[in-house]
Amino acid sequence: MKTNKIFLLVAFTLSQLIVNAQSDYKQAFGIRLNAHIAYDVLAASYKNFLSDHGALEFNFGFGARNMYVPNSGGQTSFSPGISITGAYQYHELIETPTNESLRWFAGGGLTIFNIFSKNHFYEGFGAGLFGTAGIDYKFKDSPINLTADWRPTVFLSAPSSFAPLHVGTLGIAARYTF
Repeated sequence: MKTNKIFLLVAFTLSQLIVNAQSDYKQAFGIRLNAHIAYDVLAASYKNFLSDHGALEFNFGFGARNMYVPNSGGQTSFSPGISITGAYQYHELIETPTNESLRWFAGGGLTIFNIFSKNHFYEGFGAGLFGTAGIDYKFKDSPINLTADWRPTVFLSAPSSFAPLHVGTLGIAARYTF
């Protein structure tokens, strides 16, 4: 009899941990702001949880900057860029006194971009692999999710003015959850 009570207590405790570990939302759509202004300073952002811990995030971004045009007498050219990014993220709950939905995540992904410029050192197609790490917060009584992350990127292909490694890519996102 005592063994049954211990078993039921352990089973109940484990079931509560599993329920509390689940994400408070399945999907989210919103905007993401990024420190890398060349091709994704502003992005449409979609996140979908595949499991309790695993999520895919996709971004369609736009960016631009004024670039110096060589041999033009000091003129600059508006240089817009576009990007598509996809990442896998592993999420884990951060215990808080109020049991809010605060999670850390880590993962990685791929970014593909193109920049249109009159500066041939800055114009062209690029692709890069990135790691990602950050925090994800879902408001308890609201369908709003906020994320802050860091995405250091190694460029596999990029216009010649790009350094092969970009570590200053910080981003924030606000999404509507459903």
